[in-house]
Amino acid sequence: MNEEMWSELEKIDILRERMGVGYDEASKALKAAGGDVIRALADLESEQKAMTGTWKNRGREVWEDVKDKMEALNQTKVNLKRRDKTLLSVSAPLGAALAYTFWRRPGLRLLGLLGAAGAALAHYELEVDKTPVAEPVVVTDTVIIREVEDENDSEPIGI
Repeated sequence: MNEEMWSELEKIDILRERMGVGYDEASKALKAAGGDVIRALADLESEQKAMTGTWKNRGREVWEDVKDKMEALNQTKVNLKRRDKTLLSVSAPLGAALAYTFWRRPGLRLLGLLGAAGAALAHYELEVDKTPVAEPVVVTDTVIIREVEDENDSEPIGI
């Protein structure tokens, strides 16, 4: 190998060690930078920062979606009805927790299945109500009005 190839290989090794990239990516960055190691390092660093920022933004989006879904689930109700009369109303998470508890215990599982069969024969209905709860009203601005009497005029003025 000639001196020029060894020099290029050393530059690629420097890029690989410092930036944690493969030979192919280091070689492409070095060629794009015209053989300048410092410029190649700066380019690789800016690419990695851009990728990290993208993942962080995507993580925030996913977290916001999960929070929205949990909020919607918390606003959902499960109602037990008979002839349009609500006998029992529980939140969906509580209903799921109760169902899970009944299903995990063999004695309660049999009791739950018998109760469900009896309720079906007696024409009971389970209704899932997804009606969102109204958002609380938030006061953003407050205006204070007071009366001020002018010495020359006896008529009140609003400020």
